[in-house]
Amino acid sequence: MTTLTRTATPATRRAPLLPALGQLVLAELGRMVRNPMFALGTVGFPIMFFGLFGLPAVKETTSGGANVGQIILVSFGTHSLLSLAMFSFGSAVATERRGGWLRLLRASPMPTALYFAGKVIAALLFSALALSLLYAFAHFAGGVTLPLGLALTLLVKLLAGMVSLIAVGLSIGFLANPQSAQILANIVSVIVAFASGLFVPLDGLPAFMQRVAPYLPSYHLARLGWGTLAGQGGAGQTGGEVTHWLWLAGYTLVFGALAIWALRRDEARGQ
Repeated sequence: MTTLTRTATPATRRAPLLPALGQLVLAELGRMVRNPMFALGTVGFPIMFFGLFGLPAVKETTSGGANVGQIILVSFGTHSLLSLAMFSFGSAVATERRGGWLRLLRASPMPTALYFAGKVIAALLFSALALSLLYAFAHFAGGVTLPLGLALTLLVKLLAGMVSLIAVGLSIGFLANPQSAQILANIVSVIVAFASGLFVPLDGLPAFMQRVAPYLPSYHLARLGWGTLAGQGGAGQTGGEVTHWLWLAGYTLVFGALAIWALRRDEARGQ
């Protein structure tokens, strides 16, 4: 008499997520470092701009007693984050879509969310490096000094606020083709930076730009930094620090939802 025995189905094993996330972060950081134009635009240009426009004014003070060198440091630091978000999440994601990388990713066991988490973490790490190098240049070349607590507070606030810029970059990457995304990334990183008062004080810009500026995310991110320097969180600018965070959160939600919708559209089309 033959006895049938039921064999246990082997449990499905999933690769640990943390090691996979670490590899994704390292790969993304490697991509950034290996691209000289990316590093030049996000690290080199802000340092160059500070050398050209910041160093001659580092000893000056505003009518309110704020140090001009510190203000310019925050301005060009914000521009660095803006450029990194546009090129790393705008043009780069558009290129990966067109190249079929995201389609291959969906066919693999790795969660799509892990891919984006790796890109965001890598962008924040690279941004922290870019801001540190900019501050090091301003400190050693121009004597701009920030107390450690203030410097760390600025760093945390700017990186947290950068999430809204990443959402904008992602929406560009999923809605545009690589050529259009490259153009949009350049437009946003340069024209929007000017319109936000990062290169020229707002009172020196045309009246229509002054009216547009409060609707731009880089404006509110820079205001957070400038307000932190003044010790008042931007009070008297657009209603205080809470208002700036609300604007940035709104940008994150709106453009994040737009990016998710565009991603779902690509999945439905099999792209």
